[in-house]
Amino acid sequence: MRELKKTSGIICEIERYALNDGPGIRTLVFFKGCPLRCKWCSNPETHNFHPELYYYTHKCTFCGKCIAVCPYHAIRADYSRQKVITDRNICRTCGECIKACPTGARSAVGMEMTVEQVMEEVKKDIPFYLRGGGGVTLSGGEVLSRFEFALEILKKSREEFIDTAVETSGYAPWDVVKEVISYTDHVLIDIKHMDPLRHRELTGVENKLILDNIKKIDRSKVHYIIRIPLITGINDDESNIKAIKEFINGLKNLREVHLLPYHTLGKSKYEYLERIYELGHLVKPHKEKIYEAAQILKDSGLNVVVGG
Repeated sequence: MRELKKTSGIICEIERYALNDGPGIRTLVFFKGCPLRCKWCSNPETHNFHPELYYYTHKCTFCGKCIAVCPYHAIRADYSRQKVITDRNICRTCGECIKACPTGARSAVGMEMTVEQVMEEVKKDIPFYLRGGGGVTLSGGEVLSRFEFALEILKKSREEFIDTAVETSGYAPWDVVKEVISYTDHVLIDIKHMDPLRHRELTGVENKLILDNIKKIDRSKVHYIIRIPLITGINDDESNIKAIKEFINGLKNLREVHLLPYHTLGKSKYEYLERIYELGHLVKPHKEKIYEAAQILKDSGLNVVVGG
């Protein structure tokens, strides 16, 4: 795949009227590509840095037209299951199979957009920002992985007096984080687990860089919120929540923490991408477990919001 210009990136989706990703009514811009591989991720379509195919098996009639038109011979028939299999290592998401499919069983997720194209969409919602105090939120994937592209969007938004927010894992060099947050009104950053080895096991990376960046963000005085995904049996134990509380107690400017209980809303996306969802056996956290975690964190004098 050709290299992208600094002023363009792969966007999965632009969602309107979002209410949980910063103050007011938000326009949510999903970047594609992330260096983490969180096992519970509800947006697996944002993992890779290139467009990909969705395959909806319930719509497929096994007609074979996609196989016939694929120029890379990446699609084959699985007669035992009456479905087609796409070799994702060969597929280039050229779109020929999508055009050939008569039932809409195939679609593309992710498209290249320029800063100007993104801003054109964002500015459509300015009337809602003026009424509801909202703005634009850059999410992902990982925004910091395409920080030059993100930075230009944030700068252009500032020029239009649009409130800006960034949702991030915090996994990037401080120089990158520092530059991005200098044009950001609100930073929403995750703490997934305090144990570095467990963090690596769950996400693919250790957490030292993330925690160090949170400390620096705290000193920068930008408004920020720490968000904690609460995953049943994985990071919702008392010892981990208390370790997060101890870390938070060392921060001077944090005022709010969001607990994000695990859900299964993204499970179907793994099927569309022909991937295995490892945590399919998990259930949502019990209300008692959520309450216990919230109480532990409230003891630090913070505003704790469940759901974010």
